[in-house]
Amino acid sequence: MSSTRLLQPQRHRIGAGFQAEGWREPLALLDPFIMVDHFRMSEPAFAPHPHAGFSAVTYLFDDSATGMVSRDSLGGEHAIPPGGLHWTLAGRGVMHDEFPAEPGREAHGLQIFVNLPADQKLRAPSVMRLSPQQMPRRAGKGWRAVQVFGADTPLDLPWPVSLILVDIDAGVSFDLALAEGEQGFALVIQGSGQADHWPLSAGRALSLPVAGRACVVADQPLRLACFSGQPLFEPVVRHGPFVMSDEGQVVAALQRFQSGGMGRLGARSPASTTPTIQNKETLS
Repeated sequence: MSSTRLLQPQRHRIGAGFQAEGWREPLALLDPFIMVDHFRMSEPAFAPHPHAGFSAVTYLFDDSATGMVSRDSLGGEHAIPPGGLHWTLAGRGVMHDEFPAEPGREAHGLQIFVNLPADQKLRAPSVMRLSPQQMPRRAGKGWRAVQVFGADTPLDLPWPVSLILVDIDAGVSFDLALAEGEQGFALVIQGSGQADHWPLSAGRALSLPVAGRACVVADQPLRLACFSGQPLFEPVVRHGPFVMSDEGQVVAALQRFQSGGMGRLGARSPASTTPTIQNKETLS
């Protein structure tokens, strides 16, 4: 791939309490990411469910009206505040559940699935977290950036990946540039502008090739979520909430889940609402 291009989102809605724009294809252009959802959620939409073979990552924007609660079969029940990050490294398998901390108030964020290298897909599950205060910040003339995760954050990441949130003032240009060996994409969260010859507006994503670059000019105040990482270039077999290297690993993950090998999750607190569906491949 030698040039930038636009990636089209898939839109999802579940009842009145959940909506999202998601990017899943082409997988080769997202690698090492599996998918990203830009979501708004005001009530629980998904029952407790398993993950295996990747990391399920939740980031809440600083404008989120409420935080979220993340529960897992490792025994954790964690608060994700606005501006905070929660990284569930599923490995060989974990049960998981996330929902707004205050039913009826809207959680606004990103749900990110990050692939694990083949030799780490069966590692023990774990959880990592960052508060907004732990995220490095930079600023220039007319722009501000927050590194949500990446090399400069205190996270022990299983593979080199990065998410940088960039706010660009109207009329200001900003240079997106990837390191050698990395590819990436930038989601337009709000505002409008241009990148080279491509028009940018909320809900669009700009794909950058390996070591690519683009000059972004903001027509209106523009917020970009900029993802980058070293592609894995490894086979991927997806089956619902499992992302493995081959079909045999998928079957084994399903057997672990059915036998209780990924642990159990008890009932939510009475304050939470019953989810509207029982299984979901993407969010949470």
